Amino acid sequence: MIPLHEDCDPDNPSDAFIWALVGLPGPRNSPLLVHPDVLRKWSKHLWDLGFRHYPEHQSKEYHPPARGVTHWLNGAGQWADKGTPRPPETTAPDVAQLTTDERAHLVEQLRESGELKHLVDPRDLDLNHARVGSGVESAESER
Repeated sequence: MIPLHEDCDPDNPSDAFIWALVGLPGPRNSPLLVHPDVLRKWSKHLWDLGFRHYPEHQSKEYHPPARGVTHWLNGAGQWADKGTPRPPETTAPDVAQLTTDERAHLVEQLRESGELKHLVDPRDLDLNHARVGSGVESAESER
């Protein structure tokens, strides 16, 4: 989970500034990804130095990634001017709401992309691989 301002306790030194340290600008405009345990240490360090947050002076806010996992390793979030609308969150469709044809099309897309290559496609199975019989018939056919 990405620590956001509203999720952090402003009175806890190890929590107060974590949100401000997420996705700091780095080289070539790549965010600096730091483990939350380290951010807690940095937050406490800033607290011990006398830093405090004054919301009325805040001019930037963090917008978490609109796509993908909301995880500290997802560097797709960004800092934006305060008050800028967040991009709409993109989610996968609820497949239960899709028609049979739409679900079949989705499965076909997943097959073509290779996402389902680890699964056996029933269309590739030899349907004549087993037959009903008795053990006697089987033994006689092997002779």
